[in-house]
Amino acid sequence: EFEASHGTVADLWYAHQRGEETSMNPLGMVVALLGAMEHAAVLHPANKEDIFRWTGHCREAMYKAFRTGNGTRDLSGPEGLTTEQFVKYVGDELATRMASGEMPVPFVPEQVAATPSKKLRRHFENIDEAAMKAFFDRFDTDGNGDISFEEFVEMTLDLSIAPLKKEAVKEHEKKVATKGTREGSS
Repeated sequence: EFEASHGTVADLWYAHQRGEETSMNPLGMVVALLGAMEHAAVLHPANKEDIFRWTGHCREAMYKAFRTGNGTRDLSGPEGLTTEQFVKYVGDELATRMASGEMPVPFVPEQVAATPSKKLRRHFENIDEAAMKAFFDRFDTDGNGDISFEEFVEMTLDLSIAPLKKEAVKEHEKKVATKGTREGSS
């Protein structure tokens, strides 16, 4: 017997054999099996294109199930499908995709353009976008177009806006109050 790392495959198989309803997360196991099939096709390429077409459509059918609320209960909650219902859904979707005769096309979510915050919308025409980009690039040290947490920390420290711990805030307030008292008495 082989089990997934979470150790439930054998338990679910026995429950299935007893006629009980099951709902197992298939993603890791199926993706691994599809990857193994693709690797085998690379090693023995006689039917490589057909195998890649089938594995690609199978992967996309499975992902579509989860995107559309037809995933298994362990990932989709109580409204999710049983293992058997999920297999049927993916099988039907796979049959439709294979009948198309086309190669699989990976799902790409629609990109929604970000709108400036309400604060900026009123005065956005006055914002120097080139200067904003240069400012962003200054802190995007790896140049990947994102500010990682580490880059964010460096940015807040550089701009002197890093949040202080409560003890440090109290100490700072004490110093300010003491300085204010001394200046008031002179």
